Amino acid sequence: MAPQDQIVPSRDLTSAPARSKTPAATAGIHELVAAVRPAAEQVGYHRAVRTRRLGPTTVSALGGGDLCLATSAGRGVPAREVEHALHEAIGFGVSLFDVAADADSQKLAGQAVRAARARDRVVLATRVPLLDERPDAPGRGLRERLSMPYIQHRVEAALRATRLDALPLAQLALRPAWRGTAAWPELVGTCARLVGEGKVVAWGAVIDEPEHEAAPALVAEPWLAAVSVVYCVCDRRAQPVIDAAAGRELAVLARRPLAGGTLAGGFGPGVRLPPRDDRNDLDAATLERIAVAMARLSTLVEHEPPAARSCEPALEAAERARRDAPRRDAIACADVAELALRYVLDRAIALPRLHRRAHLLPGVAAAAAPPLPADLAAEIEQIFDGSP
Repeated sequence: MAPQDQIVPSRDLTSAPARSKTPAATAGIHELVAAVRPAAEQVGYHRAVRTRRLGPTTVSALGGGDLCLATSAGRGVPAREVEHALHEAIGFGVSLFDVAADADSQKLAGQAVRAARARDRVVLATRVPLLDERPDAPGRGLRERLSMPYIQHRVEAALRATRLDALPLAQLALRPAWRGTAAWPELVGTCARLVGEGKVVAWGAVIDEPEHEAAPALVAEPWLAAVSVVYCVCDRRAQPVIDAAAGRELAVLARRPLAGGTLAGGFGPGVRLPPRDDRNDLDAATLERIAVAMARLSTLVEHEPPAARSCEPALEAAERARRDAPRRDAIACADVAELALRYVLDRAIALPRLHRRAHLLPGVAAAAAPPLPADLAAEIEQIFDGSP
């Protein structure tokens, strides 16, 4: 169990969230429970979820990732469904949501928190993205990409959109190399001033270059309460950052813990996605690699993922995996998605996309499950590292 893990009671699966007072809302949540109860029971849901410290507060180890209405629409999920899933996630005790920088997504998140009267227990992690580089001036530095007036403008815009008194967690897109520049003290001073003015409670860093040699040092900044990195079983480049964060008990937000849904087990050659889905850029070779990885993982879970039979290389990999697999007394996980999510939950705050209602309870159940056995985690890593 990670050093910051705690266990706290969660809602009974058969109970509607506190906000669901109408018969229609109650019927909706019971329909959700009936649909996903088997997945929850597969992992032994004990009505308790792990939590982590994040700055001055405690949050669930499972959060809602990439709350972005535009991305959801591209994947065929209407805004109304995202809204329902958000309300139900709050009702089930999910207390951290990574919100995109656009006003519509921020407005939706703020409305949900206010409707649930959850300002004191839900952290909305808003973002301050980098200004775009100009074609005629590439390689601009901190002052140009993240100017101090721009940071203040973004913070105040997020406050207006969410209608919160203060932003619980404002995340800056930071490059590790900027830490040693002359503009860095000015950035730190601006962030301290916004905290002093009561506009921001805590600051986080979004690190998109976790493999940079200076990335682990960035987590030593005492004014940061969290760092956000892409992290999953098939992309562990951020492991040095996670290790450094553990040394000072800094919260780590793991984005894309299911690799954009590819670790759910349904992706393989021939998969059909909505025309505007952001994952349509996955080429045939990438889809084949995903399918082969799913096949190699299939012996570690109860239910074989569909991708394991989506192409000839995957079928061959599945056959080898079954032939070489050691005898197991018990299977810890029902499916690959649970396996991948629990791997991340053992190391960070996992932020899968919870934009569909059917994704919610399996995620909560994974957050309630115990840590994976060390030998199982090592076996997973060997599969993705290409080790024998």
